[in-house]
Amino acid sequence: MAILSTLSSWVSKLGQSIQFVAFWAHFGVAALVVEHTPHHVLTAVLVALGAAVKEFWYDAKYETNPPQTFLDNFTDWLGWTLGAVVALLLMH
Repeated sequence: MAILSTLSSWVSKLGQSIQFVAFWAHFGVAALVVEHTPHHVLTAVLVALGAAVKEFWYDAKYETNPPQTFLDNFTDWLGWTLGAVVALLLMH
């Protein structure tokens, strides 16, 4: 029973983590974009490159409330990129 209680507590905290929620939001949007365009591979590459610019330059410079850390930007970029990659893998 202690394991179940510990697992339940961990899942509860994870679902309230803004990094966790943001990662999956970026992942889902990237996957949908790649899936619903005619040139899937090109779109996936553009999503990953565009996300790098958005997260590491734009968000790092202009997103100040709350201030973005490198880990925030990296987690968001990873969500975008993995979403695109997983969409490609599932389609092919």
